[in-house]
Amino acid sequence: MPESVAVVYFSKGGAAARYASVIADELGAAGYDVTTIDLRDARRLALEPYSAIVFGTGVRIGMVYWRARRFLKRKELLDKPLAVFLASGIAIEDPDKARRKFLDPLLAKRGLQPIMAVALPGMLPGSGGKLEDRTEEEKARAWARDLATRLL
Repeated sequence: MPESVAVVYFSKGGAAARYASVIADELGAAGYDVTTIDLRDARRLALEPYSAIVFGTGVRIGMVYWRARRFLKRKELLDKPLAVFLASGIAIEDPDKARRKFLDPLLAKRGLQPIMAVALPGMLPGSGGKLEDRTEEEKARAWARDLATRLL
């Protein structure tokens, strides 16, 4: 079992942050030493102390956030077990479509082959410019429980 797992995320609408917290809780309950890291607060993020990385982000206006794209360029990710999650409005109706549209091309471009990759329901634009929360924490919990068995 990896000694430590970093759950790294970038979120603007809040869905990826919520999922990162849920996933970290589940991995911690499975016995992993988990650190949750918000990319907005991490200027120089050292990945060396972590045995595995879980990375999550969202989508805005049809694109994965640039900070997330930049993070996935890191060469250290090629040498560690990696799992990736995406929070997307498209995933509300069709999670596989969201994964194929946003995650798969990005991961392939970077040469990354994660243990697991999933698209989870995120936020939708609502009335008055407010976001409508469509997150489904239980889906993230189930994914994290499955991930915990694969990080062994």
